Amino acid sequence: MKAAVAVLGLAAASLLLVGGAEAKPTQTTKYTYYAIAGDTAVEIYNSMMKKGPKVNGAKAYATTSATTTQDGKLLQGASCRVEDYRLRLDFVIKLPKIKNEKVLPAADRKRWQQFSSFLKTHEETHRKIWLDCAADLERQVKSIKAKSCSEADRKATQLWDKIRAACNRKHIAFDAAEQTKLMKHPFVQMVYKSSTAVHGASAE
Repeated sequence: MKAAVAVLGLAAASLLLVGGAEAKPTQTTKYTYYAIAGDTAVEIYNSMMKKGPKVNGAKAYATTSATTTQDGKLLQGASCRVEDYRLRLDFVIKLPKIKNEKVLPAADRKRWQQFSSFLKTHEETHRKIWLDCAADLERQVKSIKAKSCSEADRKATQLWDKIRAACNRKHIAFDAAEQTKLMKHPFVQMVYKSSTAVHGASAE
C-alpha cells in the first residue's frame, strides 16, 4: 500500500471579470459509491481492488476530487483592486459500499464498518485541507493592490499557483502520515493475514 495525493480538478486560474456578492468561499459535497460484495473480509477487500477507483494508474480505496471556480471584479482607480472575489469548490467523494453487510460474520462486519468510517474521515480531511487553502487564497487575493488591472490579475494567478502547490504538499504529508494508521487498521490486518488478498491500494 503506497500513499498517493488526492485528486483535484482545477478550474481556470485567472480571475473572471464579473460582478458578485460579498466574497466567501463556498462548497458543495456529493458522495458517490462503488458497489462491492463478498461473504468474508478478504472477498470484500478483493472486490475493492477490482472495482475501486484509480489515481494516476494506482489503485485506491476512495478518492476526493473537486472542481474549483473563482470569480472577481477588477476595479481601476488610483490603483487596481480585486472586488467581490468569490471562490467555490464542488467536491465529489467516492467511497466503497457493500451491497449487503449482513452476510458478513459479526467480527468481519464490525471491522469493515470501522474501516468504512476511517475512509470517509480520511477523504473529508482532504476536503478540509482544500477549504483551508481556499480561505487563505481568498484572504490574500482581497488584499491585492497593483498599478494596473493586468498586474492585479497576474498577482492573483501567482497566488493561486502558489497556494495550490502548498496544498498539494499538505495532501502528500497527510497521506504519508495516514499510511501507518491504514496498515495497522484491524480490517486491513485481518485481510493481510490471508495470502489470497490482492495488495496495493491506498486511501486518496
